[in-house]
Amino acid sequence: MPSDMHQDLLARRDDYPILSRRTYLVTHSLGAMHRGTRDRLAEYADVWATDGVVAWEHWIAEMARIADLVGTIIGAPPGTTVLRANVASALADLASAIDFTGRRNKVVYSALEWPGSHYLWRQHRKFGARAVVVPADSDGVGFDLQRFLRAIDADTAIVPISHVLFRTSTLVDVRSIVERAHAVGALVVLDTYQSAGTVPFSVSELDVDAAVGGSVKYLCGGPGNGYLYVAPRLVEQLRPASVGWFGHKRPFDFAFEEIEYAEGIRRFTGGTPNVPAAYAAEPAYQALVDIGIDRVRERSVSLTQPLLEGALERGFAVRSPVDPRWRGGHVTIDPGDAQRVHEELIARNFVIDHRPGVGIRVGPHFYNTAEECTALLDEMEKIRG
Repeated sequence: MPSDMHQDLLARRDDYPILSRRTYLVTHSLGAMHRGTRDRLAEYADVWATDGVVAWEHWIAEMARIADLVGTIIGAPPGTTVLRANVASALADLASAIDFTGRRNKVVYSALEWPGSHYLWRQHRKFGARAVVVPADSDGVGFDLQRFLRAIDADTAIVPISHVLFRTSTLVDVRSIVERAHAVGALVVLDTYQSAGTVPFSVSELDVDAAVGGSVKYLCGGPGNGYLYVAPRLVEQLRPASVGWFGHKRPFDFAFEEIEYAEGIRRFTGGTPNVPAAYAAEPAYQALVDIGIDRVRERSVSLTQPLLEGALERGFAVRSPVDPRWRGGHVTIDPGDAQRVHEELIARNFVIDHRPGVGIRVGPHFYNTAEECTALLDEMEKIRG
Protein backbone atom coordinates (compact mmCIF):
# COMPACT_ATOMS: atom_id res chain seq x y z
CA MET A 1 0.00 0.00 0.00
CA PRO A 2 1.27 3.55 -0.69
CA SER A 3 2.49 5.52 2.28
CA ASP A 4 0.21 8.21 3.71
CA MET A 5 2.70 10.88 2.68
CA HIS A 6 2.04 10.11 -0.99
CA GLN A 7 -1.73 9.59 -0.89
CA ASP A 8 -2.40 13.11 -2.12
CA LEU A 9 -0.19 12.52 -5.16
CA LEU A 10 -1.92 9.27 -6.03
CA ALA A 11 -5.25 11.04 -5.66
CA ARG A 12 -4.24 12.94 -8.80
CA ARG A 13 -4.17 9.77 -10.94
CA ASP A 14 -7.63 10.53 -12.25
CA ASP A 15 -6.24 13.70 -13.81
CA TYR A 16 -4.23 11.53 -16.23
CA PRO A 17 -6.72 9.34 -18.14
CA ILE A 18 -4.24 6.88 -19.63
CA LEU A 19 -3.39 5.55 -16.15
CA SER A 20 -6.79 3.84 -15.95
CA ARG A 21 -6.12 1.97 -19.20
CA ARG A 22 -2.46 0.98 -19.15
CA THR A 23 0.49 0.43 -16.87
CA TYR A 24 2.17 3.62 -18.02
CA LEU A 25 5.82 3.82 -16.96
CA VAL A 26 7.26 5.85 -19.83
CA THR A 27 7.04 9.46 -18.62
CA HIS A 28 10.75 9.87 -19.43
CA SER A 29 9.66 9.59 -23.08
CA LEU A 30 6.10 10.97 -23.22
CA GLY A 31 4.33 12.12 -20.09
CA ALA A 32 0.68 11.28 -19.54
CA MET A 33 -1.78 13.90 -20.76
CA HIS A 34 -3.55 15.95 -18.09
CA ARG A 35 -7.34 15.85 -18.44
CA GLY A 36 -7.42 19.65 -18.25
CA THR A 37 -5.74 19.78 -21.65
CA ARG A 38 -9.04 19.27 -23.45
CA ASP A 39 -10.68 22.20 -21.67
CA ARG A 40 -7.74 24.49 -22.28
CA LEU A 41 -7.67 23.65 -26.00
CA ALA A 42 -11.39 24.39 -26.12
CA GLU A 43 -10.72 27.72 -24.42
CA TYR A 44 -8.09 28.55 -27.02
CA ALA A 45 -10.51 27.66 -29.81
CA ASP A 46 -13.27 29.75 -28.24
CA VAL A 47 -11.03 32.82 -28.01
CA TRP A 48 -9.98 32.39 -31.62
CA ALA A 49 -13.57 31.85 -32.79
CA THR A 50 -14.89 34.79 -30.81
CA ASP A 51 -12.17 37.42 -31.14
CA GLY A 52 -10.35 36.52 -34.35
CA VAL A 53 -7.20 38.60 -34.81
CA VAL A 54 -7.90 40.54 -31.62
CA ALA A 55 -7.16 37.30 -29.77
CA TRP A 56 -3.44 38.13 -30.07
CA GLU A 57 -3.87 40.63 -27.24
CA HIS A 58 -4.85 37.77 -24.97
CA TRP A 59 -2.59 35.13 -26.44
CA ILE A 60 0.65 37.10 -26.05
CA ALA A 61 -0.02 37.73 -22.37
CA GLU A 62 -1.01 34.11 -21.83
CA MET A 63 2.16 32.81 -23.52
CA ALA A 64 4.26 34.95 -21.16
CA ARG A 65 2.33 33.69 -18.13
CA ILE A 66 2.74 30.06 -19.15
CA ALA A 67 6.45 30.61 -19.83
CA ASP A 68 6.79 31.88 -16.27
CA LEU A 69 5.12 28.68 -15.01
CA VAL A 70 7.95 26.75 -16.67
CA GLY A 71 10.37 29.25 -15.15
CA THR A 72 9.00 28.47 -11.70
CA ILE A 73 9.65 24.76 -12.25
CA ILE A 74 13.27 25.29 -13.37
CA GLY A 75 14.07 28.02 -10.87
CA ALA A 76 14.20 30.93 -13.31
CA PRO A 77 13.14 34.49 -12.38
CA PRO A 78 9.93 35.78 -13.98
CA GLY A 79 10.41 37.12 -17.48
CA THR A 80 13.55 35.10 -18.29
CA THR A 81 11.99 32.10 -20.02
CA VAL A 82 10.37 31.99 -23.45
CA LEU A 83 8.35 29.20 -25.03
CA ARG A 84 9.62 27.72 -28.27
CA ALA A 85 8.33 24.89 -30.45
CA ASN A 86 11.22 22.59 -29.53
CA VAL A 87 14.80 22.45 -28.27
CA ALA A 88 16.28 22.36 -31.76
CA SER A 89 14.87 25.77 -32.69
CA ALA A 90 15.76 27.32 -29.34
CA LEU A 91 19.29 25.95 -29.42
CA ALA A 92 19.80 27.04 -33.01
CA ASP A 93 18.78 30.61 -32.21
CA LEU A 94 21.08 30.67 -29.20
CA ALA A 95 23.97 29.28 -31.26
CA SER A 96 23.40 32.00 -33.86
CA ALA A 97 24.28 34.60 -31.21
CA ILE A 98 27.79 33.18 -30.72
CA ASP A 99 30.76 34.28 -32.80
CA PHE A 100 32.81 31.23 -33.84
CA THR A 101 35.16 33.05 -36.21
CA GLY A 102 37.96 33.69 -33.73
CA ARG A 103 40.23 31.49 -31.65
CA ARG A 104 37.46 30.82 -29.10
CA ASN A 105 35.46 28.47 -31.30
CA LYS A 106 35.29 25.14 -29.46
CA VAL A 107 31.98 23.52 -28.56
CA VAL A 108 32.66 20.87 -25.92
CA TYR A 109 30.06 18.20 -25.23
CA SER A 110 29.77 14.51 -24.41
CA ALA A 111 29.30 11.57 -26.76
CA LEU A 112 26.37 10.73 -24.47
CA GLU A 113 24.43 13.85 -25.47
CA TRP A 114 21.12 13.81 -27.30
CA PRO A 115 21.93 13.13 -30.99
CA GLY A 116 19.83 16.05 -32.25
CA SER A 117 22.02 18.52 -30.38
CA HIS A 118 25.13 16.83 -31.77
CA TYR A 119 23.80 17.27 -35.30
CA LEU A 120 23.31 20.98 -34.71
CA TRP A 121 26.77 21.66 -33.30
CA ARG A 122 28.51 19.61 -35.97
CA GLN A 123 26.73 21.59 -38.67
CA HIS A 124 28.02 24.81 -37.14
CA ARG A 125 31.42 23.91 -38.55
CA LYS A 126 30.36 25.97 -41.59
CA PHE A 127 30.30 29.01 -39.26
CA GLY A 128 33.70 28.28 -37.74
CA ALA A 129 32.69 26.15 -34.76
CA ARG A 130 34.94 23.27 -33.74
CA ALA A 131 32.96 20.46 -32.15
CA VAL A 132 34.94 18.54 -29.52
CA VAL A 133 33.10 15.38 -28.50
CA VAL A 134 34.33 13.89 -25.22
CA PRO A 135 34.13 10.07 -25.43
CA ALA A 136 32.12 7.99 -22.99
CA ASP A 137 33.82 5.47 -20.71
CA SER A 138 35.01 2.23 -22.28
CA ASP A 139 31.61 0.66 -21.55
CA GLY A 140 30.00 3.23 -23.83
CA VAL A 141 27.61 4.56 -21.20
CA GLY A 142 29.69 5.99 -18.35
CA PHE A 143 30.27 9.75 -18.04
CA ASP A 144 33.85 10.69 -17.00
CA LEU A 145 33.54 14.10 -15.35
CA GLN A 146 37.27 14.74 -15.01
CA ARG A 147 37.92 13.91 -18.64
CA PHE A 148 35.11 16.26 -19.59
CA LEU A 149 36.48 19.09 -17.47
CA ARG A 150 39.94 18.71 -19.01
CA ALA A 151 38.47 19.26 -22.47
CA ILE A 152 37.21 22.73 -21.51
CA ASP A 153 39.95 25.32 -22.12
CA ALA A 154 40.54 28.93 -23.13
CA ASP A 155 39.50 28.15 -26.72
CA THR A 156 36.05 26.98 -25.63
CA ALA A 157 33.09 29.16 -26.59
CA ILE A 158 30.21 27.09 -25.23
CA VAL A 159 29.59 23.87 -23.33
CA PRO A 160 26.23 22.18 -24.01
CA ILE A 161 25.47 19.57 -21.37
CA SER A 162 22.44 17.49 -20.46
CA HIS A 163 21.43 17.65 -16.81
CA VAL A 164 20.29 14.01 -16.99
CA LEU A 165 21.66 11.73 -19.72
CA PHE A 166 18.80 10.27 -21.73
CA ARG A 167 20.09 6.70 -22.06
CA THR A 168 21.22 5.96 -18.51
CA SER A 169 19.51 8.59 -16.32
CA THR A 170 22.90 9.73 -15.02
CA LEU A 171 22.54 13.04 -13.17
CA VAL A 172 25.50 15.18 -14.23
CA ASP A 173 27.52 17.36 -11.84
CA VAL A 174 26.54 20.65 -13.46
CA ARG A 175 28.16 22.88 -10.84
CA SER A 176 31.64 21.55 -11.52
CA ILE A 177 31.18 22.06 -15.25
CA VAL A 178 29.89 25.61 -14.81
CA GLU A 179 32.80 26.50 -12.53
CA ARG A 180 35.35 25.18 -15.03
CA ALA A 181 33.67 26.80 -18.04
CA HIS A 182 33.32 30.19 -16.39
CA ALA A 183 36.91 30.07 -15.18
CA VAL A 184 38.06 30.03 -18.81
CA GLY A 185 35.38 32.40 -20.12
CA ALA A 186 33.09 29.85 -21.77
CA LEU A 187 29.30 29.71 -21.66
CA VAL A 188 27.23 26.75 -20.47
CA VAL A 189 23.85 25.79 -21.90
CA LEU A 190 22.03 23.17 -19.87
CA ASP A 191 19.61 20.75 -21.51
CA THR A 192 16.99 20.11 -18.85
CA TYR A 193 14.71 17.89 -20.92
CA GLN A 194 15.21 14.80 -18.73
CA SER A 195 15.31 16.66 -15.41
CA ALA A 196 12.63 19.38 -15.50
CA GLY A 197 9.57 18.19 -13.63
CA THR A 198 11.25 15.37 -11.73
CA VAL A 199 14.57 16.73 -10.35
CA PRO A 200 14.57 19.89 -8.21
CA PHE A 201 17.06 22.48 -9.47
CA SER A 202 17.42 26.17 -10.11
CA VAL A 203 19.05 27.51 -13.25
CA SER A 204 19.80 30.66 -11.27
CA GLU A 205 21.56 28.79 -8.46
CA LEU A 206 23.45 26.59 -10.91
CA ASP A 207 24.56 29.84 -12.62
CA VAL A 208 24.16 28.41 -16.11
CA ASP A 209 24.20 30.94 -18.92
CA ALA A 210 21.25 29.39 -20.72
CA ALA A 211 18.96 26.40 -20.47
CA VAL A 212 16.74 24.58 -22.93
CA GLY A 213 14.18 21.86 -22.53
CA GLY A 214 10.78 20.61 -23.53
CA SER A 215 7.51 19.37 -22.18
CA VAL A 216 7.18 15.96 -23.79
CA LYS A 217 8.54 14.18 -20.74
CA TYR A 218 8.10 14.83 -17.00
CA LEU A 219 6.42 18.19 -17.54
CA CYS A 220 3.61 16.24 -19.25
CA GLY A 221 2.91 19.16 -21.58
CA GLY A 222 3.05 17.26 -24.85
CA PRO A 223 4.86 18.07 -28.10
CA GLY A 224 5.32 21.57 -29.46
CA ASN A 225 6.37 23.02 -26.11
CA GLY A 226 10.05 23.75 -25.83
CA TYR A 227 11.54 26.56 -23.79
CA LEU A 228 14.65 28.70 -23.55
CA TYR A 229 16.06 30.48 -20.51
CA VAL A 230 18.92 32.96 -20.74
CA ALA A 231 20.55 34.46 -17.65
CA PRO A 232 19.55 38.12 -17.16
CA ARG A 233 23.22 39.12 -16.81
CA LEU A 234 23.87 37.84 -20.33
CA VAL A 235 20.76 38.18 -22.45
CA GLU A 236 21.19 41.81 -23.54
CA GLN A 237 24.67 40.99 -24.87
CA LEU A 238 23.35 38.32 -27.22
CA ARG A 239 22.32 39.30 -30.72
CA PRO A 240 20.96 36.20 -32.47
CA ALA A 241 21.24 36.00 -36.24
CA SER A 242 18.41 33.49 -36.33
CA VAL A 243 15.43 35.66 -35.45
CA GLY A 244 11.75 36.01 -36.21
CA TRP A 245 9.33 38.89 -36.23
CA PHE A 246 8.34 38.31 -32.61
CA GLY A 247 11.97 38.95 -31.65
CA HIS A 248 11.57 42.60 -32.69
CA LYS A 249 11.00 45.21 -30.01
CA ARG A 250 7.75 46.27 -31.71
CA PRO A 251 6.68 43.32 -33.88
CA PHE A 252 3.35 44.83 -34.88
CA ASP A 253 5.07 47.91 -36.32
CA PHE A 254 6.26 45.65 -39.16
CA ALA A 255 9.42 47.74 -39.52
CA PHE A 256 11.60 46.81 -42.51
CA GLU A 257 14.86 48.30 -41.22
CA GLU A 258 17.64 46.58 -39.24
CA ILE A 259 16.08 44.57 -36.44
CA GLU A 260 15.68 46.33 -33.12
CA TYR A 261 15.92 43.47 -30.69
CA ALA A 262 13.21 43.05 -28.10
CA GLU A 263 14.36 43.47 -24.54
CA GLY A 264 15.55 40.47 -22.61
CA ILE A 265 14.42 36.97 -23.42
CA ARG A 266 11.75 38.17 -25.86
CA ARG A 267 14.42 38.60 -28.53
CA PHE A 268 14.52 34.79 -28.63
CA THR A 269 10.79 34.39 -29.26
CA GLY A 270 11.39 33.60 -32.93
CA GLY A 271 8.47 33.63 -35.32
CA THR A 272 4.77 33.21 -34.69
CA PRO A 273 4.51 31.24 -31.43
CA ASN A 274 2.76 27.89 -30.97
CA VAL A 275 -0.20 29.19 -28.98
CA PRO A 276 -2.38 26.03 -28.88
CA ALA A 277 0.51 23.89 -27.66
CA ALA A 278 1.06 26.28 -24.75
CA TYR A 279 -2.61 26.14 -23.83
CA ALA A 280 -2.49 22.34 -23.96
CA ALA A 281 0.48 22.18 -21.59
CA GLU A 282 -0.66 24.66 -18.96
CA PRO A 283 -2.72 22.31 -16.73
CA ALA A 284 0.19 19.88 -16.34
CA TYR A 285 2.62 22.73 -15.60
CA GLN A 286 0.26 24.11 -12.97
CA ALA A 287 -0.14 20.68 -11.36
CA LEU A 288 3.64 20.40 -10.92
CA VAL A 289 3.88 23.92 -9.50
CA ASP A 290 1.10 23.09 -7.05
CA ILE A 291 2.74 19.83 -5.97
CA GLY A 292 6.29 21.17 -5.80
CA ILE A 293 9.23 19.46 -7.46
CA ASP A 294 10.79 18.51 -4.13
CA ARG A 295 7.78 16.29 -3.42
CA VAL A 296 7.83 14.91 -6.96
CA ARG A 297 11.46 13.96 -6.47
CA GLU A 298 10.75 12.32 -3.14
CA ARG A 299 8.06 10.23 -4.76
CA SER A 300 10.26 9.44 -7.76
CA VAL A 301 13.10 8.08 -5.63
CA SER A 302 10.63 6.05 -3.55
CA LEU A 303 9.66 4.28 -6.79
CA THR A 304 12.91 4.11 -8.75
CA GLN A 305 15.15 2.86 -5.94
CA PRO A 306 13.08 -0.32 -5.23
CA LEU A 307 12.69 -0.70 -9.00
CA LEU A 308 16.44 -0.65 -9.49
CA GLU A 309 17.12 -2.95 -6.54
CA GLY A 310 14.38 -5.34 -7.67
CA ALA A 311 15.94 -5.53 -11.12
CA LEU A 312 19.34 -6.40 -9.63
CA GLU A 313 17.77 -9.03 -7.36
CA ARG A 314 16.26 -10.70 -10.43
CA GLY A 315 19.65 -10.82 -12.10
CA PHE A 316 18.98 -8.07 -14.62
CA ALA A 317 21.73 -5.67 -15.63
CA VAL A 318 21.15 -2.04 -14.65
CA ARG A 319 22.66 0.78 -16.73
CA SER A 320 21.72 3.62 -14.36
CA PRO A 321 23.52 4.90 -11.23
CA VAL A 322 22.64 2.89 -8.13
CA ASP A 323 22.95 5.98 -5.92
CA PRO A 324 19.77 8.06 -6.37
CA ARG A 325 21.75 11.25 -5.74
CA TRP A 326 23.28 10.76 -9.20
CA ARG A 327 20.21 9.45 -10.99
CA GLY A 328 17.34 11.22 -12.71
CA GLY A 329 13.76 10.02 -12.94
CA HIS A 330 14.14 6.78 -14.87
CA VAL A 331 16.02 3.49 -14.54
CA THR A 332 17.54 1.66 -17.51
CA ILE A 333 17.28 -2.11 -17.15
CA ASP A 334 18.69 -4.82 -19.42
CA PRO A 335 17.05 -8.19 -18.73
CA GLY A 336 18.80 -9.72 -21.74
CA ASP A 337 17.33 -9.74 -25.24
CA ALA A 338 15.94 -6.32 -24.36
CA GLN A 339 14.38 -5.55 -27.73
CA ARG A 340 12.25 -8.70 -27.64
CA VAL A 341 11.31 -8.20 -23.99
CA HIS A 342 10.34 -4.59 -24.74
CA GLU A 343 8.05 -5.61 -27.61
CA GLU A 344 6.38 -8.27 -25.52
CA LEU A 345 5.84 -5.87 -22.61
CA ILE A 346 4.11 -3.42 -24.92
CA ALA A 347 1.89 -6.22 -26.20
CA ARG A 348 0.98 -7.01 -22.60
CA ASN A 349 -0.02 -3.37 -21.92
CA PHE A 350 3.13 -2.36 -20.01
CA VAL A 351 4.23 0.87 -21.66
CA ILE A 352 8.00 1.46 -21.48
CA ASP A 353 10.64 2.04 -24.16
CA HIS A 354 13.92 0.60 -25.42
CA ARG A 355 17.21 2.23 -26.37
CA PRO A 356 19.81 0.26 -28.35
CA GLY A 357 22.93 -0.60 -26.42
CA VAL A 358 21.52 -0.02 -22.95
CA GLY A 359 18.17 -1.74 -22.57
CA ILE A 360 14.67 -0.88 -21.37
CA ARG A 361 14.00 2.51 -19.83
CA VAL A 362 11.40 2.68 -17.05
CA GLY A 363 10.26 6.10 -15.90
CA PRO A 364 7.61 6.22 -13.17
CA HIS A 365 6.28 9.66 -12.25
CA PHE A 366 4.52 10.94 -9.13
CA TYR A 367 1.24 9.42 -10.36
CA ASN A 368 2.55 5.84 -10.56
CA THR A 369 2.37 3.19 -7.86
CA ALA A 370 4.93 0.83 -6.39
CA GLU A 371 2.68 -2.05 -7.41
CA GLU A 372 2.96 -1.04 -11.06
CA CYS A 373 6.76 -1.09 -10.86
CA THR A 374 6.81 -4.51 -9.20
CA ALA A 375 4.34 -5.90 -11.73
CA LEU A 376 6.60 -4.73 -14.54
CA LEU A 377 9.62 -6.50 -13.08
CA ASP A 378 7.58 -9.67 -12.57
CA GLU A 379 6.42 -9.53 -16.17
CA MET A 380 9.99 -9.04 -17.39
CA GLU A 381 11.00 -12.13 -15.49
CA LYS A 382 8.17 -14.18 -17.02
CA ILE A 383 9.08 -13.05 -20.53
CA ARG A 384 12.77 -13.73 -20.08
CA GLY A 385 11.89 -17.26 -18.87
